[in-house]
Amino acid sequence: MKDIHRKKRGLWKIALAVVFSAVLAGCSSTAISQTQATEIAFEHAGVTQEETVSLSVSKDRENGVEVYDIQFSTESRAYHYDIARNSGEIVNYSYDGKAASPGTGRNQNSQTEISSSSSSSSSKTETTSQENSSSTASSRQQTSSSSAAAVTEEQAKQIALEHAGLSEGEVTFYRVEQDFDDGQKVYEVEFYSGNTEYDYKISQDTGKVLSSDSDIEGWAPNTQTGGTSNAVTLEQATQLVLDRIPGATTESVRIKAERDDGRDIYEGEVYYDRAEYEFEIDAYTGNFIEWSVDYQD
Repeated sequence: MKDIHRKKRGLWKIALAVVFSAVLAGCSSTAISQTQATEIAFEHAGVTQEETVSLSVSKDRENGVEVYDIQFSTESRAYHYDIARNSGEIVNYSYDGKAASPGTGRNQNSQTEISSSSSSSSSKTETTSQENSSSTASSRQQTSSSSAAAVTEEQAKQIALEHAGLSEGEVTFYRVEQDFDDGQKVYEVEFYSGNTEYDYKISQDTGKVLSSDSDIEGWAPNTQTGGTSNAVTLEQATQLVLDRIPGATTESVRIKAERDDGRDIYEGEVYYDRAEYEFEIDAYTGNFIEWSVDYQD
């Protein structure tokens, strides 16, 4: 009987050793370091460490994926990257044209420090570590480059302008940003023309306009005294909508009269040719207060 117990204890020890070895093997999987993730972000952005004025790296989760949250700035742009910790894949990235605020960055010749939310202390980036990870970062970057955007920012701007029927001299651009929408890489393009704000989402791969809308800013309620007579009838408002959607018919238009903030308006929507349109029209002037389009796949 004692021999049987000894044999069982031996089997349990072997089983525990196997499990412990598996855990250790999992811990030593292909996870990348903070330095390697930073190199991947730098190379994708086309930025060198010497050009940065600020840099921070922290551990985070993005859509259930463990990532390094990497944020850095140059004199002219601020960048944000999410790099998968287990593979080095670029999960998400964006940048804008705003320069870093004075005093937020370090001297370009000073040693860069990487801060991690998992530790209260910061570790200096070592040159030798960068050299060891350069080949890994380069190979990962080649994969990322193969899926680079087929449409440039400048082309996205021109696509949005052509769709809006405006020239570059008629507008003021204030944002062109790369983003993800429903798993698809897009450009978010926003600009003003007069008192109207335009917002576009354009596919980076195809240049297709995925959605667009325009809003009139700073309008004032009309001063008509009757309160019941509108200069634009319901039928005329319907026709104004149809003029913007060639091929659509009155049966496609859902429209009704409303009063919003002391202003008589017509509001409604149209579903036509796999696109959803929403609108608001000033019932006194016939001007479109809001107009948005969402193209369905």
